[in-house]
Amino acid sequence: MNQPLFRAVNANPPGFYSEREQPKIKFGEEQIDEKGKTKMRCITKPIYTLKQYQRLINEYLKSIELPDSMFGGIAGTNNFFNAYEHRNSTHFLTIDLKNFFGNISNNRVHQTLIRKGLTWEQARFITRLTTLNNGLPQGAPTSTTLANIVFSDTALQLEKFCKSHNIVFTVFVDDLTFSSAKDFKHLNQQILQIISDNKFLINQKKIHYRKYHCEITGLFVMKGKISLPKNLLNLDTKPGRKAYIDHIKMLIDLYC
Repeated sequence: MNQPLFRAVNANPPGFYSEREQPKIKFGEEQIDEKGKTKMRCITKPIYTLKQYQRLINEYLKSIELPDSMFGGIAGTNNFFNAYEHRNSTHFLTIDLKNFFGNISNNRVHQTLIRKGLTWEQARFITRLTTLNNGLPQGAPTSTTLANIVFSDTALQLEKFCKSHNIVFTVFVDDLTFSSAKDFKHLNQQILQIISDNKFLINQKKIHYRKYHCEITGLFVMKGKISLPKNLLNLDTKPGRKAYIDHIKMLIDLYC
């Protein structure tokens, strides 16, 4: 444990972070709000010294076992495999968790880490070096991993419920997807209640129940097939985006 760093961060947490805004991107394009303005996301990045130590913490946290339903920010998985789980379904429910990182408090991180087997002191040390303003900073290497760990108990409850009703369930960070070959709309409220009972916020504007085809984590699922959005394929792609498109195309060819 790096006690000097711990003491310094403990004395002045905001001094170890910087904030910047960047456009929200969907299908390779900037998202526009109802007023025609670009939607922005606030990124809170740790300074170099803290970021390097958070990377070490993150490697340690990855040893904590997560449910099979979780796909976001986990080695060996991506948005394609998340969508692939739902390929044979015809009815879909998608839910977006509101302020996912910011809603996960210091105390919740600390208590969850203790339940996962860490000592009180170990959990306190990690919590102090990975949280800011009573939440998880969007931009820290540890935030997605910690969010997954905190949400894992809720994911297990949802897995159990879904299994009993023949519903496929997956999580990709703050995007939850439920699907089935049969109509399960009558169960939607019970699903939402499980999430709310675990004190996660639901974006009411992003609850969608669809039949036959669905957008799942940036990909389209319909009749056993997965495809990329056409508008993404038609864009003049930057090298990084082109690499992503080529990788997804390869996975589609392999699995579909």
